[in-house]
Amino acid sequence: MTNAAATPPPAPAAAPADAFKVASLAVGDSVNAEHKVRKAEDHFAPNQKTLYASVLTDGSTNGATLNATWRYLEGKGQLVSSISQRIATSGPATTTFKVENPNLWPEGKYKVDITLDGKQVASQNFEVKKR
Repeated sequence: MTNAAATPPPAPAAAPADAFKVASLAVGDSVNAEHKVRKAEDHFAPNQKTLYASVLTDGSTNGATLNATWRYLEGKGQLVSSISQRIATSGPATTTFKVENPNLWPEGKYKVDITLDGKQVASQNFEVKKR
């Protein structure tokens, strides 16, 4: 009988340090000169015409597709908008998505989902209601 210790399985390969990934998502009603949401919020007034989602990414890519899908969650749920942007970057970057409504937003719960090359990587729930 041998007393050999079991060899542990190899550790999963770590992503390269410069692997492209989504670092954060913020939703708000305005952006600054760097296209970042000025103040992240989760409640908006029905008369707020434009909403923004700022997606901060790290790493490098020669071409990745970010998509923002905005949904109204009340009742049967309804697609508000789906927007894709193809990006190439060699470091931290901000990609901003905008959704507009010239009328009043229906009150209720909403959600924006962010996908990177078709895989969901971030989401944010928010609500529209009278303040």
